[in-house]
Amino acid sequence: MPWRRIAGIRVRVRLRLQTTVTNAPAYGYPPAGTDLEAHLPSSSHALSDINKGDSFDLGSGSANSGPVKGNDDAPGVGLGRKGAPMPEIHMVNKGDTLWDLCAAYFGNPWMWPTLWSQNPQLQNPHWIYPGDQLRLRAPGEMPVTGPAQSLVLGSGQTSSTRKPMVPRSTVFLRNMGYIDDPDQDIWGEIVGAEEEQQLLTEGNNIYMMMRPGVALRVGQQLSVFRTSRKIEKIEGARMPPGQIVAFKGTVKITRWNPTTRMATGQLTESLDIMERGAKIGQVGRRFDVVPPKPSAVDVQARVLTGMYPHEIMGKDQVVFIDRGSNDGLVAGNRLVIIRRGDTWRKTLPRQTEMVRTTIRLDDPDHAPLEVTPLGGKDADFPTEIVGEIRILRAQKWSSLALVVQSQVEIEPGDRAVSRKGQ
Repeated sequence: MPWRRIAGIRVRVRLRLQTTVTNAPAYGYPPAGTDLEAHLPSSSHALSDINKGDSFDLGSGSANSGPVKGNDDAPGVGLGRKGAPMPEIHMVNKGDTLWDLCAAYFGNPWMWPTLWSQNPQLQNPHWIYPGDQLRLRAPGEMPVTGPAQSLVLGSGQTSSTRKPMVPRSTVFLRNMGYIDDPDQDIWGEIVGAEEEQQLLTEGNNIYMMMRPGVALRVGQQLSVFRTSRKIEKIEGARMPPGQIVAFKGTVKITRWNPTTRMATGQLTESLDIMERGAKIGQVGRRFDVVPPKPSAVDVQARVLTGMYPHEIMGKDQVVFIDRGSNDGLVAGNRLVIIRRGDTWRKTLPRQTEMVRTTIRLDDPDHAPLEVTPLGGKDADFPTEIVGEIRILRAQKWSSLALVVQSQVEIEPGDRAVSRKGQ
């Protein structure tokens, strides 16, 4: 603090420095007030006030209708384009998706499963490429002008449809595996990868050595699979020939050298980690759209095992049964899991002898013991339904099924029954 002389008196003067504070943002940060969510659709914006409301963009960018408001009686989707006849075939352009095409042609983007089911050549609905041809209507079907479909979700409104919607309770599930001879499906195997890693997944570029006689084309999609295990013997069950084959992913061929039989491909889908030695082949469709379908025959089957070697299975897991297409089963058939007998009694072989021992509390003696009696036979008990399965894929001697309901744990050896017309 400096000293100054004023009127002959030496005094100490305090100096005050005034600084100006600005609101300039720190380097690399956006200016104050910038909307960091401006690039997102309104349904993705954060809301601090739940009563503020949201426009909830259900409309598709390629449809002529604007975003649909989230009112009580608002339509779920907008109408499609008007006046343009629907062609029989659509040539996929860059940027097309099944969602956008259904919004444009049918006026309902939610119809993409129906469009997918009409084009079985599409192994993955998320992967369509420029130049692909998609069938929009059956051969010879008259084209329709104006909006083909309008789906409304509000109360008091109805839905007018030209094409049927996917039936309620339809199962959308990728084929996880099957039971058969895996050698007949092997075209080659993974022998290396461009990336320096052992465990391979979606996006990796792999090298494959193909068998003699196999001819590939660039752009072709093949399955990656592995032999899982053999089926263990189940009492009362028919043992289908072959082994469990588990799907691991999908590869798209990018290069093919028929001289060296070496192929290069990109993993476009990963259900599980893939490694060198995994097999490559054309094992049919990768995805299943399975609506419920009444059974044409009465069938009695046994649960063999799950996709994984679990002792018990439950809802939303997949199981194998010992009956297939030769027995009249097709995808969509419903079978119920039935049991008969005293459920607690069935657990006794896995318990100790003390499980059946109880103390007689109303006896004057010093805590006498007694053994719980087990009267009656299993055949005398009524049959109870404890679960339900849906056939996803029927092989010749076995089927892959999804557990859609289960009141108790499903175990290998459980009986599964279908009734004609159900």
